[in-house]
Amino acid sequence: MAGSINDYTNARWDIADMVVQIDGIKPVLFTSGDIFTLSFAEDNITISSDAYGHGITVINHNGQADLTINISRLDPIWTKILKEKEFKEQSHEIIIYTPVEIISTTSASLAKIPDLNGNKEAPTVPLLYHCVSASVDPNEQ
Repeated sequence: MAGSINDYTNARWDIADMVVQIDGIKPVLFTSGDIFTLSFAEDNITISSDAYGHGITVINHNGQADLTINISRLDPIWTKILKEKEFKEQSHEIIIYTPVEIISTTSASLAKIPDLNGNKEAPTVPLLYHCVSASVDPNEQ
């Protein structure tokens, strides 16, 4: 039977339950939109076909991903990136806890100093990290 618009669920998503850590440091000022976005570079499974149309399922093990963390330019992490060349150039461990997932990588490198702007809105900076390997696991808290 199809669900009714009157069905009730006690599922809950509270942004206050989300934790982001970059090398154990928690940003304190984020943007008003997405806190982060994660995009994997390759599909988990692709399909190949031979000349006769025989399909072959190919399992890919490429965990490369791009992870963008959107913080305020007033956050201490942004100051650290600007002041410490080593922090800007090293690989980082990033862990993100959501109410549903745990996203983690130990191979996140800051792609570049992001585009900056100045306007009447709160100052933001999208930190784009290229990750050699990232994983998404269930958060079973």
